[in-house]
Amino acid sequence: MKKKIPYYQKKKIYGFLFITPWLLGFLLFFVVPFVQSCLYAFQDLTTSPEGMVGEWIGSYNFSYALFRDTDFLIQCANSLKDLVTVPLILVYSICFALLLKKEYAGRTTMRAIAFLPVIIGSGVLMDIMKTDVFSSGVKGAETVYLFSGGGLTGLFTSMGLSPDMIGFINNVIGKIFDLTWRSGVQILLFLAGLHNIPSYVYEAAEIEGANALEQFFKITLPMLTPMILLNVVYSVIDIFSDFGNTIIQMIYNMAFTNVRFGYSSALSILYFMMIAVVLVIVYLVMKRFIVHPEE
Repeated sequence: MKKKIPYYQKKKIYGFLFITPWLLGFLLFFVVPFVQSCLYAFQDLTTSPEGMVGEWIGSYNFSYALFRDTDFLIQCANSLKDLVTVPLILVYSICFALLLKKEYAGRTTMRAIAFLPVIIGSGVLMDIMKTDVFSSGVKGAETVYLFSGGGLTGLFTSMGLSPDMIGFINNVIGKIFDLTWRSGVQILLFLAGLHNIPSYVYEAAEIEGANALEQFFKITLPMLTPMILLNVVYSVIDIFSDFGNTIIQMIYNMAFTNVRFGYSSALSILYFMMIAVVLVIVYLVMKRFIVHPEE
């Protein structure tokens, strides 16, 4: 008699099948360029009619970036500051996922709208929409009518708010667009996690007299901790890999404007290592809070 595969083993197999396309893409399109970048980082590359010619200089590019190029370290620090948006993304995504889980007319449409930015949105498109759609045609937040004297700033000034308070409110409102467009995948993952929580757990809690708030903090939030870790990792990578990130622009300009391909490769590897360290710290901090449901 043929032995049946346990359910949890089937889930593992399905998981590997789902990531197979990514693994193939990684092997075909990422491994070779990554190895080449590692080799370029230890060379001083110059262009010639025959192509690029490299001179082996050892770890000079790395030492120059860490001990002499202060602009690189400043941009790394600025990139770390962007991580303050991760908690906002998580809270926004959980709240939106809870709304999408409820039964009501138009729920499917709302789910499609929530995920639509992931399909059509890119860093470039988002910047264009933020700066051009509501502006007079010149890029920059100061040209956006919503934040100009005739918009919210004028309204807040007429209400007697201080300039510092007006600047704080405008800054919060200005980040709402980014927050919405960065939360599509996180909402989808949280929604999947919510549907994975057995309904009988909530039924038992109701019988015991637990209210909605107690159910959220005692059942929903602990059961979502694996998805919270996954979404934190995804959000950190998404923020660091955004083309609008100043350090990515610095790496790009170093290669294609200053034609310093070796030094640009070294910067990209150092940036990659910084992201890896951040993710390791996130995992070590959060792993103690992860609740693993019984198989």
